[in-house]
Amino acid sequence: MAQRKSGPFLLPARVVLVIAGAVAVALGSVNLFHEWRAAQVDNVYVAAAAAVGVVWLLALITAFRGWRASVFITALTAFVEFGVIASSHFVSGAGALGTFVKHEGLPMATIDMALIPACMLVAMSAGVCWTNPRGRTRVIDMAPMTVAALAGAVLVILQATDDLHRVDFGTANPEDGAFAAAVLASVWLAGGLWISRVRRTGAVLILVATFGVWYSFVTLHLVSGGTSVQAIAKHSGLGWAAVAAAAAVLAAASFIAAIGILVWSIVRNPGLAKATKAPVRRRA
Repeated sequence: MAQRKSGPFLLPARVVLVIAGAVAVALGSVNLFHEWRAAQVDNVYVAAAAAVGVVWLLALITAFRGWRASVFITALTAFVEFGVIASSHFVSGAGALGTFVKHEGLPMATIDMALIPACMLVAMSAGVCWTNPRGRTRVIDMAPMTVAALAGAVLVILQATDDLHRVDFGTANPEDGAFAAAVLASVWLAGGLWISRVRRTGAVLILVATFGVWYSFVTLHLVSGGTSVQAIAKHSGLGWAAVAAAAAVLAAASFIAAIGILVWSIVRNPGLAKATKAPVRRRA
């Protein structure tokens, strides 16, 4: 029996694609309903978007079975969904996230921000599925970093939800602050997925994302003039304060761990050329 080619993720890319795609379809459907209820879109738009959602769902099912055309459709639809969400709710205007939340409730902020990493994950896993849908890595020593990235992405989005509720993004407006949080969550999650196979790339992505998370926490909540954790607990509740603190602590811990992983990978394998240099054959 031929040995199956290993992949970059702990799970096969096609499994990651279906999970992320199902989440994106569900979140997008909820967002579409609330846009219609808030009179931000008309019935024709809803019908067209619903049809696209059905096609997206069918493409996910057939992509899991290995159809390359469906893999392309899932990635393209995720890219389009990202563009639609970013241009409608993460910019100033009638559909701005701050205004949308006032009409439809705070959970819509969480849903729209979560759509960003979900679409990113669909596109990323689709790229892997194009050549290696079934392979997965057998190396599990980086699994804690992957789990931490998933938990961190969730915490960052939840923290940004409360920041939006309190309008507490520093000098940034709510839409820019929420989008930045969604991007940081996406980069952190991408790094956590790639680090099992590509240590340096994954570590660098985690470093960038976690630095943004813990640095923003320090500047917004620990320095003089910022909103203290006690103030968050008083205004939003102890649970939201715990979420903010947990996101910062996990980001700082992951930042330190990623530095260690990056340094160790460089020390252990300082030059790819040396590691892959083949012996020179002499002519007879």
